[in-house]
Amino acid sequence: MLRSFAAILATCLALSLDAQEATRDITGSLTYLTRIALPPDAEVSVAARGAFDTVLGEVRFDTDGNQVPLPFSLTVPDGLSGHVEALIHVGGAPRWIIRDILFDASDGPVDLGELELAPITPLAFATKYDCNGRRVTLGVLSDRAVLRVDGRDFAMQEAVSASGTRYAASDGSDTEFWSKGDTAMLTLEGQDMGQCVKAMPEPPLYRAGGNEPGWHVRIGADTVDLTADYGALSLTAPRPDVQVSPGAYFFDMPQLDARLTVKERLCYDAATGMPYPHTATLMLEDHNLKGCGGNPGKLLTSAEWHIDVIAGQGVIGDTEITIAFGPDMRISGYTGCNRFMGGYKLTCEGLRLGQLGVTMMACPEAQMAQERRVLDALDEVRRFDIEASGRLLLVGVAEDGPLMAAHRP
Repeated sequence: MLRSFAAILATCLALSLDAQEATRDITGSLTYLTRIALPPDAEVSVAARGAFDTVLGEVRFDTDGNQVPLPFSLTVPDGLSGHVEALIHVGGAPRWIIRDILFDASDGPVDLGELELAPITPLAFATKYDCNGRRVTLGVLSDRAVLRVDGRDFAMQEAVSASGTRYAASDGSDTEFWSKGDTAMLTLEGQDMGQCVKAMPEPPLYRAGGNEPGWHVRIGADTVDLTADYGALSLTAPRPDVQVSPGAYFFDMPQLDARLTVKERLCYDAATGMPYPHTATLMLEDHNLKGCGGNPGKLLTSAEWHIDVIAGQGVIGDTEITIAFGPDMRISGYTGCNRFMGGYKLTCEGLRLGQLGVTMMACPEAQMAQERRVLDALDEVRRFDIEASGRLLLVGVAEDGPLMAAHRP
C-alpha cells in the first residue's frame, strides 16, 4: 500500500518533536588579535553546518557595546557532525571571520573554547588554491600581490623563475608561492607545504545506492533522479528541502512516493567492501531498501594523516610521517626524510596510488631504511578502511594486517 501524504506529514512531525528533545549545545567565545574596539552596532552570527550544507543551528546577536571575547551558544541535533563558522559584522558588512571549526557526531555538549577570527579584507583578482586541505588565496590588495594563508596576509613580490610565476614574501619570512598553470608549490615560513591546486567548486551532487534490488538516488542542484529495480524504474522530481532529525538527514519525495534517509554512520558496499561515509535507506512505496551514500573520498580528504604504523612496525624516534589526499585526486606527504607527491584513484574495487615523485635529500641510515618501507608499502596499497576510532588503514592484497595505520592529530 502506498504511503499517504498525511502519514508522511505525521512522521515528519514526530521526527521534529524528537529532534527538539535530542539536542546538544555548542558553546565557545569569539575574539581577534587586532586591537580595534567594536562599535555599538556590531553584530555576531554563528552557524553550525552539516552535510548538504544544512544549517544545524544558528544564533545571531548584537554586541550592545560588549567587546571580545564574546561568548556564544547554539543548539544542534544529536548524532550529527559538522563545522562552525562565525562572522562579526560592523555597519552591516562582515569584518572578522572564522570557518571550518569541526565538531564530531557525539551526543554530548561541545565546548570549542576561544576561537580567533581573522580580519576580512577582500582581495582583487583573487585565485583560490587548495594546498593539502589548507585554503590559500593569491590576489591583489592596494596594488600589491598578497598571499593569504589561514587569515594571515603576506605581501609578495615577483621573483625570477625559469617557468611559471614565482612570488616571494617581501618581509624575508622565507615564504614563496610558485604557480604553474592550475598547480603551484607553497613554502610557508621555510616549511615546504607541498603541491597546491586551484580550488574548484564541488558539483552539487549527492549519490546513494544499494545492490539489492539495484537502486540509486542522485540529488542534484534542482532535481532528484531515482532509479530502482536494476534500472527498470526511473523517476525524476524537483529536489526537496533537506530535513534534519537526530543523527540523520532525510528527503521526502511525495511525487515519487519515496523518502531517502541518510545517517552519519560508516557503511560498506556489500559487493566491493568500499567504505562510505553514510548509511542510506530508500523507502519506496512499501519497500525499505538499504544501501550506502556519499563520496568515499570524503573519508580521506580534508585533513592530513599522521602515519604511526608501517608494515606492523612503529615509526622510529620522533619521526613525523604524513600523507594527505587532495580533492583533486593528488596525494602528497613526508616520509620522515623526503617529501613525495603523485596521484591516486578511487574505483569500485578500492584505492590505487599512482607513481610517486620523491625529493632526493640524504638522511641518516635508519631514516632512509624507514623511508623505503614507507614507499614500498604505498606501492602495495589496494584499498582503505576507517576504524571505529577514526584511524585510517591502508591495506594491500594480503589480509594479514594493514600496510599502514594513520591518525589525525
